[in-house]
Amino acid sequence: MSHLHLCNTFFEKELESPLKCSLLEWLYSNPTVLQLQFLPLLYAEKEDRILVSDLPQTPRCCFHLLESPPSGMRMESWGASQSLHHWAKKQGIPYEMPDWEVVRKINSKCFSFSESPKLPLSTLLTTEKETLSWIEKTPGPKVLKTAYGTSATGHFHVEQDHHLPSFLKKQFALGLPLIAEPWVERLFDFSTQWKIEADQIAFLGATSFETTPRGTYHTTWVGKDFGPFKGALQEHLTLAKPLVQKIQRFGFFGHLGIDAYVYKKEGKMHLQPVVEINGRKTMGWVALQWQK
Repeated sequence: MSHLHLCNTFFEKELESPLKCSLLEWLYSNPTVLQLQFLPLLYAEKEDRILVSDLPQTPRCCFHLLESPPSGMRMESWGASQSLHHWAKKQGIPYEMPDWEVVRKINSKCFSFSESPKLPLSTLLTTEKETLSWIEKTPGPKVLKTAYGTSATGHFHVEQDHHLPSFLKKQFALGLPLIAEPWVERLFDFSTQWKIEADQIAFLGATSFETTPRGTYHTTWVGKDFGPFKGALQEHLTLAKPLVQKIQRFGFFGHLGIDAYVYKKEGKMHLQPVVEINGRKTMGWVALQWQK
């Protein structure tokens, strides 16, 4: 059966938000989300179709508006979505997704933090008082990470950003902790891509990527030699494989990306083997598909 793609890059916002918005409301929630609706053009098969909220100035026959979806196709999303599930059910379109609480659990940085060796001085914070105390006691540059931030959008650089009280108030009002870490000198960022099904796990490949000095995603490289960091990749895989198996046992299925990086401390290289777990499609996966 061919697929009807929806690129719901509002994925993390839906995970974080207590609001029950409609699919259209989520698609209109951010200009970047609207633009990235067309990302499936890079990986959809010829017989597939792409669901969008609005047609571009030069539409293609593969695009279909929300109000007029094609029949006889199976839904395929960027990541699991409650709003898409409700929409697809009303439309009579098959759409399978894991249990929503399982999706929220594995995508939370709190989960990846608990499943990986910790950076020295890093911790989870649940109150403003704890946060201010940690900031005072922790020397050097440091960062506070939200549970569902992505591509560094949830990073608060304590020495550089302003409005700390409003940031803390907003995050703790959601009932979610913050991940507090020292800001380290990153030498090499990479990720591994996986596909989990009920009865099997497929390792799809590894990609490296570049970030800005503030940690924001910039570029993915595929087919590039890991050079002096090959050992870091193998060490990462040793930890990642049983972690992916554990996630499968939770009942999760679908695409999964695990980020890691090599950093420098006191003149030596160290591996942070699990930085972030993305239980969805990722730009690393897109790059691997584009390479094919």
